[in-house]
Order: sequence, then C-alpha cells, then structure tokens
Amino acid sequence: MNRIPKRTIVTLLTAGFLFLAFYPNLATRDVSLVFLEYYRTEDGSRVEVEKSKIDEFLNGSDTGLHQYFPRAQCDLEPRKGVAEGRHCVFHTRFITSAEFNELMQAYPGLLDDRRSEIQPHALEGFFSFLTDKALKPLTIKLGLDLQGGMRAIFVADYETYIAKLNEKYNPVVADLNTKLRTGQLQGEEKANAEARLEQIEEILSPSEERKLELLRQARDIIDKRLVAQGLTESEIRIQPGSYSIAVDMPGAANSSEVLERVRDTVTVEYRIVNDKATDRIQQMDLTEEKKRIIQIYQSPRPDQVLVDEIMDEVAKKANLTPQEGRLFTFWSRGGNGTGEMLPRSFYVLGPVVMDGGDMADARASLGQTAFFQINFQLTATGAEKFTEITRNNVGNRMAVLWGDRVVSAPVIQQVIPTGNGVINGQFGEREAKEVANVIREGALPLPLDVISVSFVGPTLGQESIEKGVFSVVLGFALIILFMLLYYRLTGLIALVALFLNLVLMAGILSLMEFTLTLPGFAGAILTVGMAVDANVLIFERIKEDLRAGKSASVAIDSGFDASFWTILDANVTTLIASIILYYEGDGAIKGFAIVLFFGIVSSMFTSLYVSRLLFDVALKYFKVQNLSIGYWRKKTA
Repeated sequence: MNRIPKRTIVTLLTAGFLFLAFYPNLATRDVSLVFLEYYRTEDGSRVEVEKSKIDEFLNGSDTGLHQYFPRAQCDLEPRKGVAEGRHCVFHTRFITSAEFNELMQAYPGLLDDRRSEIQPHALEGFFSFLTDKALKPLTIKLGLDLQGGMRAIFVADYETYIAKLNEKYNPVVADLNTKLRTGQLQGEEKANAEARLEQIEEILSPSEERKLELLRQARDIIDKRLVAQGLTESEIRIQPGSYSIAVDMPGAANSSEVLERVRDTVTVEYRIVNDKATDRIQQMDLTEEKKRIIQIYQSPRPDQVLVDEIMDEVAKKANLTPQEGRLFTFWSRGGNGTGEMLPRSFYVLGPVVMDGGDMADARASLGQTAFFQINFQLTATGAEKFTEITRNNVGNRMAVLWGDRVVSAPVIQQVIPTGNGVINGQFGEREAKEVANVIREGALPLPLDVISVSFVGPTLGQESIEKGVFSVVLGFALIILFMLLYYRLTGLIALVALFLNLVLMAGILSLMEFTLTLPGFAGAILTVGMAVDANVLIFERIKEDLRAGKSASVAIDSGFDASFWTILDANVTTLIASIILYYEGDGAIKGFAIVLFFGIVSSMFTSLYVSRLLFDVALKYFKVQNLSIGYWRKKTA
C-alpha cells in the first residue's frame, strides 16, 4: 500500500521538472529591440538616425517590423544605457534565431544588433543552478535543415601543412646536426640541442592525436570568429574519419558570407617601444582623454572613429612626429589587477619587427603570479630575427600587440637565441588562450580547403517543420485510435503514458539545448511507435491472465512482472544501436541517435513505472474489478 504514494511522488516530480524545462519553448518570448542613435558609413562619416525612421519602422502596415512579425506591437520602454525612445519590446511565440537575425540584417543602419536580443524566460533563471552561468538556456534549437542557412565543409590539407613545417625546420635541423657532428656543442648546450631535435621530429611526423588536436584548434578559432560576428548558434563539427570540419550557420545567406566570417580578423605584432616619446606622453595630464576612451570601450558598441579622434588629439597635444613612431593604448586591469581589462595608458611604438608569421607555436599557462602567460616558440626564420632584434635592443622594451592593443611590454634584458619566449601580461585564462590561438598562426593552425558549400532555404525549412510536426501528430493520432479501438478503456492508460513520454523526452532535449533536425523528427516518430509497443506487450500478458480466470489485481501484477525482462531486453538492444550511431555517425545521424536514446529511456520509465501507477490508482481509488481491455474470452474447464 505504500507503493502508490512513492510512485506518485516520483512521477509528479519527474514530469513536473521536465515539463518546466520544456515550457519556455512554448511560452511567449519578449524581444528587445534597441535603435541606433547614429551609424558610420564605409568612409567613416557619421549618419544620425532620426526618430521618424523608428516610427516608420514600428508603424508601417507591411514594412519594417510588421514585414517580419505581422501581428507584433512593439511598445517603447526605458532601458538602462539606452537613450529615451530608442528601445521597444514586443511579444511573440516560437521565434527562431534565423528570423531574429534576418530582421537585424535587414536594418543594419537602424537596429543595434549587439544590444537587441530575444530576452530569456524567467524559468531559464530558475534553472541556473544546473550551470555556472546566470542563465540556463532552455530551448530546443532548430538545425540548419529546418530554419535554413549555410553549410560549408573544410578538409584539412596535412600534406601542405607538413611541407611548410619541413620548410621551417629543415634549416634548424641541419644547423643543429652540424654543430653536434663537429663538436661545437658540449654539456647542457648539447643536451638541449638533442632534445630540440627530438621535439622537431615529433612535430614533423604528427600522430593521429596531434592531427585531431589541430582540427580542434581550427574549430575553436572558427567558432571564436563566428561568435564575434554574433553567430552564437552556429554548429561546428569535427568529422575525424575524413579529417574535415563542417560549419553549419543557421540564417546565413550566401557562400561569400561563410568564407568571410572564417577569415582571420586579429593578428599579433611586435614593436619596439620609443621610451623617450612614451615617457613624454605619460608625464602629460591626459586624464580626460583616458576617461573618454575608457567610456567608449565600456559601451556596448565601441565607436572606433571616436577612439581614433582622441588618439589624434593626444598625438597633436604631445607634438608626436611620424619619425618618433605611432601612438597605441596599453591595456591593463585596474584595482590592483582585479578590474576590467581596459586601455589605461599611451605608448609610442616603432614599426613592426615581428608578426604572427614568425611564430610556430604558443600555449597559455599559469604564470608565477595570479595571471596567465603565453609560452611561444619561433620558426627558424623567426628565431634568427628574434636573436637579431634582442641583440640590437638590449635595455629597450618590446611591445606585444593583440590587434591594436598593447598587452605586454617587457624589457629586453639579454640576447635570446633559443627561439623560445614568454609573454607576460595581466591575462585571464580566456584572454591568454585567445592570444595563444592568434599567435599559433595569425589564421588557422593548418590549411583548410573548401570542398563543399550548400544553401538550405527557409521555405524548405518551414516545409520540413510542418511535415515533421504533421508526422508526429498523425502517428500519435493513429496510435490513439488503435489503442482505443483494440484495448478500449484500458487503452487510455497507454495514451497517458505515451503523452507523458513525449513531455519527458522534450524536457530532456530542452535541458540539453538540443539542436533539432529533420532526422530528429524521425527519431521522435520511431520513439512514439516503440513506446506504445511496451504497453502492447503488457496488455496482452494481462489479457492472457484474465482468460485464465485470475483477478484484475493479480493479472496486472503478473502482466508487468512477466513482461519486464522482455521489454528491457528489446529496449536495451535499441539503446546499444543508438549509442553506436552516435559515436560512429556524423551530424544529422547523431541527432537521430540522441532523440532515439532519450526517447527509449523515457518510454521505459512511462511504460513500466507510470503505467503501473495508473493501474494501481484505478484498482485502489476507482475499485476496478473488471478491466475493459479489449476482446477476450475467459477460459473454461
């Protein structure tokens, strides 16, 4: 008798928890639109955005907002950090990132794509205890095949990669071998040279693990660039069997856009500091200029034109000449190293003496202080260049620039002939890894050839969604009809369990932030069929026991006990198949495998646990003595 309360509590808690996890996918979402005060043209000219443009965008019957969201009513609301009358919120359901990005791309001179957003649901804050972030996204995303976009496949060119490595290291190997053969190196120098030769040999013959590591580095760099462009829902997958990387970008429109967004945008440079000019500028009272630059970079949309204007003001104020060098900002943390990384002083630097092309490798590691550092290794040419630079600039400072930011400026204390070095700065772990990635190769860590670019239109995606939903609904309806006709009132138990199975599966996928593709719909349909199969086995065994003259309660107990291992065996074999599909398949196949796996898990829970609970409730609270379980005849002696 204690079994019923326990089953009830477990079922209600499980179903309630997972339904709440899935609910944000059904709920109305608030979409926040921020309008620009001005924008810059290609030549840097400033164009003011008049409020009449905003009114036209909001109130047009079939243009502007209503062209993309016909029934939306965007009400102007105040927002911190946004000028009055330049922020509005509208409510909608089932909005996809592709639809939102399409609106942003259609009005680049009106909408602020950095601050406009689909606002999180309140439940995403409630579920934040599942992550280390302030919010836990609870959305089943639509894949490329459903909302449209671009897919590009890049294959790694290891032959060219190894050929370039040979070109870099062959002179170093020849030089070290000559020195070792002629006895020029002794003691520690000889040991270092031999260790260096072993290291180079490993680099020139990359193992399978190293090849996959290079692919992972390339994937991380591509992902970083896409995120910088606001494409946070792009899917980048390594396909180990073919040494390729598939890049799916929902909402992207053409192949040139894909290729441009994976190009390098940030480089690393090395320049010698003009200490005399730098000291002259740092002795000046530039408090107001520093404050203005910091305010610009703290804003959600930093205006580089305004920064350049301030830099020109400082250069003129300091009477800086082109012969002395070029003015840059030095980025550091305030508050004894605990504050935000911002430009806090000015440096005058000479021309570029080295760049990322001189670097062979770089790794981020925790330094002797609380900050991270970057350990780098130079190419053969870079090592020679670095030796010459340090020999000619002992006592001077060498600035390391990440883009246009000076992130470190150590003093060259001695000649460095080893080809190795360390960049120290006030780096956090994320920043140090980003700089190391950029150093490893101003672009990608190995050549990638484009072998395929394909486009999936939004019309096809919408048709796929409609057909997928229709298939699930049709399958569910046919199962309902069959179960009610064949098993009569007892079929209702199977239908409740089946519906709960869909809720549980959707909740699990939502917690996983699963990307739903068309094969995912196929997995859901297959799960619906397999979920009811377990109930059919149980019901048929119950019917056999009723024919034998057993009471309803005894037949139910016997039916579940006798069917348990059969159902378990059948579902475990399917789970094994789904696991193999996941680990051996790519992309869409993995999506099918994930839906199938969690669908089977939830179906076993609902058929063996929840169905039993419903029978127990019927027996205890509704005093059911004769089960309406289809057509059968009681056996006679």
